[in-house]
Amino acid sequence: MILKDMMREHMNVHTLTSDARIADAAAMMREENIGSVVIVDNQDVVTGIITDRDIALSLALGAATPDSFVVEVMTKDVKTIHESLTLFDLTRLFRSFKFKRLPIVDSENRVQGMVSIDDVMALLSREMFDTCKGLESKIGHMV
Repeated sequence: MILKDMMREHMNVHTLTSDARIADAAAMMREENIGSVVIVDNQDVVTGIITDRDIALSLALGAATPDSFVVEVMTKDVKTIHESLTLFDLTRLFRSFKFKRLPIVDSENRVQGMVSIDDVMALLSREMFDTCKGLESKIGHMV
């Protein structure tokens, strides 16, 4: 399955620009029940990502305040995955780099969606269930 097709179903992405404050990112995470926000420029090109962990650690260690800019604590070298790649490519990236989530981008590096390991697990579980249901009549019982 190509990521672009997967995104149509459930790949929402929440973004802010680098002039946003840490408090803005934290409020968005709370309101949307998410763990990360992609930081983009005015063309929606990915410039960073900030996670709830980034915020918690920077505040707890005194490296930032809620009024600090997200650019001060965000990850700047963001790994992304192109929307034309497949679910197999995505699982390989998750396994290789031990990521929990990845922004999905187009050929201009503009953010198109966000995918998490939880999204992948839900999709694979649903696919396995559908496959088993399809085989049930041939096998005679649920596998």
